[in-house]
Amino acid sequence: MKAKRIPDKNEVSRKLKKEHVKDKIFNTLLDHIIIIFLFFVLPISVILLADYQGWIKIPVIILDFLKLVDTILISYTIATIFIKLTVNVIPKMFESIGKREEKILLRKIYIGFIYAFTSVVVFWQVGIDTQNIVIFLGLVATGFAFAIKEIILSYFIWFILLTKKPFKIGDYIAVGEEEGEVKHIGLFYVVIYPTKCREFYKIPNKIFLESPIKNYGKGFFESSFDYYIKDIPENLNYHMEKMVERAKVKENLDVRLKLDSDSNGLKLTAYYKSTFSERENVKHKLLSIIVEGVNTL
Repeated sequence: MKAKRIPDKNEVSRKLKKEHVKDKIFNTLLDHIIIIFLFFVLPISVILLADYQGWIKIPVIILDFLKLVDTILISYTIATIFIKLTVNVIPKMFESIGKREEKILLRKIYIGFIYAFTSVVVFWQVGIDTQNIVIFLGLVATGFAFAIKEIILSYFIWFILLTKKPFKIGDYIAVGEEEGEVKHIGLFYVVIYPTKCREFYKIPNKIFLESPIKNYGKGFFESSFDYYIKDIPENLNYHMEKMVERAKVKENLDVRLKLDSDSNGLKLTAYYKSTFSERENVKHKLLSIIVEGVNTL
């Protein structure tokens, strides 16, 4: 029988903090709903009730407008409460999905479906028939496509990033001149850290459609750098083997050295493996060993 794992203090603290944030968000939402109910829904409902009972007489055009506003407020308030109560339940029903990105996408689709369904219900309640609803939604969709095409493009790129998965949250990537760990895949931008300037950097989604993406992953990957030399010294292969041996013994690093050349002259190219976060540190150690080895030639 397997022993039950006891969560450590940090894990318990993270869970408590996460629950506290959820409670705070829910309480804030509840406060907003109460304000909407007290200052908008309740007064409008009282006015409509007074007209229905014949206590006051309201012009038809104003009455229709108040009914429309009341229907919209009540419908979307109920939809918002329903979403907040169920949005975290839906992803748990699909635990086999597993990946964080898929759960984010599923949550967004679920929220969009609930609000779209609520909109159709509102149209039906105010007396718009199905054919007119379809025509209206088609016109709205066409208008939005022209008015916010950049936003729509960002959405489709975001959808591609989550479904085709050229990278995932936690991967180290390079796009253009920026590289770092993926912290967030958003609707309009991807957040990476650390960058060369050691701050969070937001890359617009459309950049991933225009620029090549290099995904280093989360583990070890091969990197290389060049060290230029003036000429080929005697016994170069022997000294290169000594440099490789010293890197293994002194720093426990596996490196391959290769003599090469380009338009700038002769060079030693070092190939090594490291994680993204340790790449520069490993490069500095190997460079020190190569410089010291070349100076002894």
